[in-house]
Amino acid sequence: MICGRALCRVPAPAVPWRVYRNKFKFSVLSYNVLSQLLLENNKYLYRGISEKYLKSDRTYRIISELEEYDADIVCLQEFDHQNVEVFSKHFGSKGYEQIFERKPHIPFQEKDDGCFLMFKSSKFKLLRNESLGLYRPHEKLLDKPNCAQLVLLECTDGSKLCVANTHLLYNPRRGDIKLAQLSLILYNIQQLVNPIESCGGVPVIFVGDFNTSPQAPLYNLMKYGKLQYSDYMADKISGQKTGGRKNYSIPPGLWCTEEMGYHEHGLMERTDAELNLCHDIYRAVSRGLSHPDTVGVRCHKCSDLLPYRYGAISHNLNFKSAYPHIDEEGAKEITTYIQTDARTVDYIWYTNHDNSPQNCAHGH
Repeated sequence: MICGRALCRVPAPAVPWRVYRNKFKFSVLSYNVLSQLLLENNKYLYRGISEKYLKSDRTYRIISELEEYDADIVCLQEFDHQNVEVFSKHFGSKGYEQIFERKPHIPFQEKDDGCFLMFKSSKFKLLRNESLGLYRPHEKLLDKPNCAQLVLLECTDGSKLCVANTHLLYNPRRGDIKLAQLSLILYNIQQLVNPIESCGGVPVIFVGDFNTSPQAPLYNLMKYGKLQYSDYMADKISGQKTGGRKNYSIPPGLWCTEEMGYHEHGLMERTDAELNLCHDIYRAVSRGLSHPDTVGVRCHKCSDLLPYRYGAISHNLNFKSAYPHIDEEGAKEITTYIQTDARTVDYIWYTNHDNSPQNCAHGH
């Protein structure tokens, strides 16, 4: 398998890859299959790999690999648009329903790939399909052509399951953009499933290429549900290797927030007066003075009064990674290998409100 960027065999996850929801069992697979167009345009990244592994007939080897795993839910990233018909014909005959979300077209930026999700119709019924437009050219932190998929499925036992699939921006220096993209996805997940802190919430599986390293701030946002992003420079958010160019901090007044840090009218820069008020609150709290850490800020478009939290973002989805990222011998897991850079950037997250399968539908 070409796992992320190099030939390797993907190990079994630390928890069973077949997810147990009471008596309903299903398997999930996530795979960045590497767009052929991106490969052709960046061949310098794959020096040392035999040319036979880089040809366009990789498609049929990928199909063979996917057949071997026989997963009930398959989420692919960097999936080439021209392969949609091939996959639809092949896997459609095997009982899979498929959904493709192409990256948005931007002038002078050739993008022919996107996210591809398929599931066995014998186990699931599609209730809702959300196309998340991560590209919003008038918002400076959402001006990159990345995409995400969000579906709500009904299982054959009558329960519901939410599945999200994404490929976040690669650029190691632009952790602020990745944070904006991730916050938008998490906000939409919460809006779709309306999770509650009990077994009554709809379980969520969120997979993809997050372009972030384990224990990095972006990873910790997923794992712990909160991040004080104002504490970090933009190139430190994803934990990837960066160059020596001058970097910058993330403006603490950038998000108008509900719980998640996102509002339907988007990410907005704050006025000087609003920023000054936020700084006053932050300084007061830092000195131990009694002062609320939130303040109402009106949306510039609809005038909704929203709570504003200084430089922080949070969610209540209670995610857990299917992999520990470090094996029993202390070796780090690797999902991508480009030249001399080997690291984990791909994840399978699931909501884990209660680790006891007999008590809760969440977890494994």
